[in-house]
Amino acid sequence: METRKTLVVGMAGGSASGKTTFARQLVESFEDSELVVELFNLDKYFYRGKEGGPTFISPSTGELMPHNNHPNSADNARLVADMDTRCSEVDAPDVLIVEGLMTLHVEEIRSRLDLRLFMELDADVRAVRRIWRDMSGARGNTDPKFIGTYYLECARVGHALYVEPSRVHADLILRGDADFQRTVPLVMAVIRDRVTQRRKG
Repeated sequence: METRKTLVVGMAGGSASGKTTFARQLVESFEDSELVVELFNLDKYFYRGKEGGPTFISPSTGELMPHNNHPNSADNARLVADMDTRCSEVDAPDVLIVEGLMTLHVEEIRSRLDLRLFMELDADVRAVRRIWRDMSGARGNTDPKFIGTYYLECARVGHALYVEPSRVHADLILRGDADFQRTVPLVMAVIRDRVTQRRKG
């Protein structure tokens, strides 16, 4: 059986842990190298609103809310299909990085990963970062009460149930408060080594 050319790297971690920033910096750091590296972001596969994805009833308001911190909050089947298609194409990249909350939790995604990374950060720091991000309008609703309530009733619960336990599947644990200018080159070296070993067969 022919070995797949593309090395698939998974990056998971809590909301606002720094995983998206790290993944983007990792891709950018390879731009002038001999390796072609691409990024798939799990957020782009989210079901939007209350249609298609899981929901929950807010204990504080009684409203039906989209559950964006659940394994089924994204169209995982479509992501997996896109991963398989991209890796099988003639111009497939040398490295494909797949980044998102549930990258290490969802077995269909995890089973396709050759290197698994987890971005770790203390819960209080993640909470503050998330509030700052959402208050900036990056996610639409800037109402502080909504942001705080959604974090407590959904994001925090989803992290404890699904994201944090997936940490056991990681090959490397990274710190979200570390200096990425130091950790990115270290991960680059690991990726280069994996690619070299893969090419040797």
